[in-house]
Amino acid sequence: MVSLNRSDAVIELGKRLVTQLSIDNHDILSSWMAHRIAELIKEAEKCAEDSEVAEACSTAILSLWEHRSALPEHLRPLGDLKPVIRTLVALDVEGNEHHFYRPALREAATADVESDVKEWLDLAIGLDYSARLLIRYALKNAAEKSVLKAEPWVQLALEAGATEGAEALLVRFVLDEDENKESEIRKAKLEERLSKLGGFVALASEMIGSLEAELEALKS
Repeated sequence: MVSLNRSDAVIELGKRLVTQLSIDNHDILSSWMAHRIAELIKEAEKCAEDSEVAEACSTAILSLWEHRSALPEHLRPLGDLKPVIRTLVALDVEGNEHHFYRPALREAATADVESDVKEWLDLAIGLDYSARLLIRYALKNAAEKSVLKAEPWVQLALEAGATEGAEALLVRFVLDEDENKESEIRKAKLEERLSKLGGFVALASEMIGSLEAELEALKS
């Protein structure tokens, strides 16, 4: 998407909002808002040198964007992202590298224990990292299609100086992670993830075997 200056981006964001709100002509309030924003845009474009007109238009558009969550669900921009955003925030996968264990607890959890016990504790904490990878993978696949539609909205809002919402967090989460890193750094990261997931799969297979053996013993 071509980068716009702030005033142009605000106008484009307003035009997108007008189109979105015009989907349902039976929603009187939304239709009125679409009509009002369209009028303000037309006036701002006609009186390009009038700063008061431009400011009134910009304020109305940015205010509508900021309060978009109050719009009817079927007309709400980026509304289909809500379930994924809610899950992303609840799981905090953008936060610390570890989902269940915080790094500060790692040393305390494995200090002053016998080597065989420490090995299992280290493995348990390592599984925490793998769990986060799997959660990220699931969320990315859940959000990918919606995010491709959301990206132009988020980019326009950013260029317009609008308040950044949770949608921007999700777009960055799905599209940006590691994409621009140098190839060697990216390679090292992928190798680390493969190693961690390999350990996860191996332990899961071992546990499956143990559970199957226990079940067979109970059947006999």
